[in-house]
Amino acid sequence: MPRRPVPAAWSDPAVAPGDEVVFDRLDLAEILGIWRHARGRVVGLHRPRGAAATVDVKFEGHETLERYLPDLFRRVH
Repeated sequence: MPRRPVPAAWSDPAVAPGDEVVFDRLDLAEILGIWRHARGRVVGLHRPRGAAATVDVKFEGHETLERYLPDLFRRVH
């Protein structure tokens, strides 16, 4: 899936919609019951005015994880 354009409200985001990601925090992946190296896709970006940016990530076999901090994930190159 190609990387989609990032909304102008985002400045230098770590991830963008369509990016394939893995957890950068393996302890969190284990707590959530997701395989350590499972790859997910960013399906949503949120940045309410003045609030911290969050992302929604969909992993195969799991519901969409909503409103997680982008720095918990690492983009797969």
